[in-house]
Amino acid sequence: MVPSFEKIIKSFAIDTSGTMLVVLLSIPISNPPEARWILIGAAFFGFYFLPYFISSGQTFGKRVEKIKVVDVSGPEAPLWRILLRQLFMIVVGLITFGIYYVFCFFFITDKRENRLPHDYIFKTRIIDIDPPKRGTRGDDGFNKTDSMRKRGF
Repeated sequence: MVPSFEKIIKSFAIDTSGTMLVVLLSIPISNPPEARWILIGAAFFGFYFLPYFISSGQTFGKRVEKIKVVDVSGPEAPLWRILLRQLFMIVVGLITFGIYYVFCFFFITDKRENRLPHDYIFKTRIIDIDPPKRGTRGDDGFNKTDSMRKRGF
């Protein structure tokens, strides 16, 4: 099943928040001067790349949101392609000062797939490991529009 755009954004926000927390905590480090840059590099690697070696297709944020990066045809994507996808996304986002992420937001028009530009480039997609269950107890209907409720969805 295709995850919602909100799940994709939340997973990226979790990974980025962890990285930025380390960046902010490294500001007072001045002795030795290289220590700050080593710590920041370790944070980027630790939050964006290392989890893919531990859990296939998932960073910490994706694991929390129960989504996963897979090959466009369905099976698990090769690790090198997932790492290149992640590197491309981060480098382009940094080079464009975040404008790429805004572009990604407007790029998603086909809600059936929720594939971002870097997913098209690297032939990947994101799947929902634990899709929401319809009609379960505790579903109060707040996640549905009025027209959806009238149609019985």
